[in-house]
Amino acid sequence: MNELTSSFNNLSEKEQIEFIKSIVPQIESLVKNNKDDLMREFSPVIDKLLEQYGITMDQVMMMLQMFNPQN
Repeated sequence: MNELTSSFNNLSEKEQIEFIKSIVPQIESLVKNNKDDLMREFSPVIDKLLEQYGITMDQVMMMLQMFNPQN
């Protein structure tokens, strides 16, 4: 995990955004298959990030829809 994190941090901001866009479909699949477990694990982290940056869940959902290759 540390190696992946380090590799991600070494990318430019544009590359990081492109990477995130490329993995959103896999994350979506993971969430569909393990929704309850992931919600328990990530809900506190997501809530803290949303509060810290003043982002609403509606804005997050809109961003995820923009990354969906079907749109």
